[in-house]
Amino acid sequence: MEFDLSLSRASSPRLIPHSSPSLHPHSSSYLHSDPMTKETLCRSPRSLQHIFTKSSLESQETDISDSSVDVSLRKQASTSSLRPNPLYHTHHSDFIESSVSPSLSFTLSVPPPPDLDITENNDPLSMLPLEPETLLLFRKWMIGFCSVNFDLEIGQALDFVYPPMELSPEEEKNICFSAFPDSNVFEVGDQVHTIRVRASNSRFAMSGPTANAGFLYGYVFFRQKKDPSIRRGYFQKSIVLLSQHPWIGLFSRLIGILGPAFFDIGKPMLEAACMTMAHWPAPKEGSVIDLPFLGHLLQVELQQPFKPQLLETTPFDMNKMQPDLQIMASLPVRGLYHHFKDILPDLWLLWELMLLAEPIVVFSQDPSVCSEAVVALIDLINPIPYCGDYRPYFTIQDTDFKFFITKNKPASNLILGVTNPYFHTAMEHWPHSVRVGRQQLRKPDGTSTGQCSFVNTPKSTLSTTHGFIQGVSSKRKPVILKDRGLLKVLAEAELRRYPPEWVLNNMLRRHFVDLTEKFLVPLNRYFSTLIPLHNPHSDVKLPRLKPFQTDQFMKSLKEHGPQLPFKSTFKTRTSNTDSTKELYSQFLKCGNFATWLQYRTTEAQIEIEKRCSPTWQRMKTTPPVLTELRSRV
Repeated sequence: MEFDLSLSRASSPRLIPHSSPSLHPHSSSYLHSDPMTKETLCRSPRSLQHIFTKSSLESQETDISDSSVDVSLRKQASTSSLRPNPLYHTHHSDFIESSVSPSLSFTLSVPPPPDLDITENNDPLSMLPLEPETLLLFRKWMIGFCSVNFDLEIGQALDFVYPPMELSPEEEKNICFSAFPDSNVFEVGDQVHTIRVRASNSRFAMSGPTANAGFLYGYVFFRQKKDPSIRRGYFQKSIVLLSQHPWIGLFSRLIGILGPAFFDIGKPMLEAACMTMAHWPAPKEGSVIDLPFLGHLLQVELQQPFKPQLLETTPFDMNKMQPDLQIMASLPVRGLYHHFKDILPDLWLLWELMLLAEPIVVFSQDPSVCSEAVVALIDLINPIPYCGDYRPYFTIQDTDFKFFITKNKPASNLILGVTNPYFHTAMEHWPHSVRVGRQQLRKPDGTSTGQCSFVNTPKSTLSTTHGFIQGVSSKRKPVILKDRGLLKVLAEAELRRYPPEWVLNNMLRRHFVDLTEKFLVPLNRYFSTLIPLHNPHSDVKLPRLKPFQTDQFMKSLKEHGPQLPFKSTFKTRTSNTDSTKELYSQFLKCGNFATWLQYRTTEAQIEIEKRCSPTWQRMKTTPPVLTELRSRV
């Protein structure tokens, strides 16, 4: 296997380059490209006039960071002393410079009281209402925003939602408790993580992989900082972007941009974000769209169903790639390599576990690592669609807790990402567990030192001392050979610190995409024999696929052999087992095979209809079952 390491270094996160006239935040063309800058900031009368009043129009460009905007607009407890998050933190002056046209000079009408929380919504009628047409366009991308506050009396509570939406008590509870860290090892600062909650009655939810109940996807920006004016001593609040789409790469980036602006300026930023998104073109599978958002211009590639997103297939120039601005919507901001680079040899075992839809619990010490690691595991077997239920971040307050966390054998087709130390004891009987993320050393004030600690604690004491060791614990013995050449290349690249992580992540993902496609070769070969040949002189009735027969497939597998690099025959307690036959036999019994076969059958039948009857093709539309399958990706 050859690996191309000739790609250039990744550029550091940046805003729109000032050298580009078409993208310059101060230019008139940019004002028209981003509705927030010109339209929303000037059209949100009730919500914006109490903060900004337009004083003059200037013909020359000026720097708004040096203008009369009063820093007291921000909340009383400033976060300037916190350690900035390099992935999601946006400097205040940079944000204002790139979000507000400098041709407009603003002054504060009435400074807010020093103890006022500008993110609260004491008057719901004060927020800008969206017209029905605008709301319809906006909700092609997402459902709305939820502001979650920590109440000293009742705990996490929903402060407000915007635009207005109906949430059931179960949905509201799950969103609120998933929006806050469920562990006692969280540093002061900002954090972004992903949640997936069951939707009891939402008409926006996509269909679930194995059940009729749908799910909603939340992208959370959580802020925690010291505040002596609060009895608890800390300010804790989250803003949640709620969507029907599992586009973690896109929406994590959006909430990372919006979060700091929301906490610094308040509710007007939600109005600006909604108006901006309402001007976006409708999402289309496989398309590449330029999306302006609060002073940033993002190039986003939306995923095609059952097709992995890789740098080799994206239209982005790999040699000029800017991961903060050029985004593959389905991939986490960080990714497989970042979270698993300390336990890379275990990925081949995890690939087998994901392939067979085994129950897995992912332990971590913060929700960001936990949720991205779970999503990376789901992507590990791409292009096979994962059939089961997965929760990137699961808490003890979730309404499904009593069904998932029992003393009985866990259900298959389930992946949970958790951070609460309680789960170490409650889930110790699960057959497969993963621990990812390095333990951070902290200063007395709670902030990170930037150094990591590896706690050499015996496994038997993990549940009591909560020592954290990265690794995989499994009752399964792996049968697939590791690619030691790839491991060597990645290790050398890590030592050189070149190429950048996003290149190494793509290299690692591409290997497992190739591995999955090799696994599917015998299945696709046999499935092709089930498709009837086209007979132009046949009756009007369309030919149907032959049924999939396990014994015939095994016969074909034995005849042609596998494409995978299997280990030699391994021993069990009772007998020698053919590892190839055993792996495929287990796959044919799991839910991933049923989902794959259903999609292939529907896809093949549509192709038969197209070939055999042009009239039928004109009369028929995409069957609902295929539409449902595509919505799961």
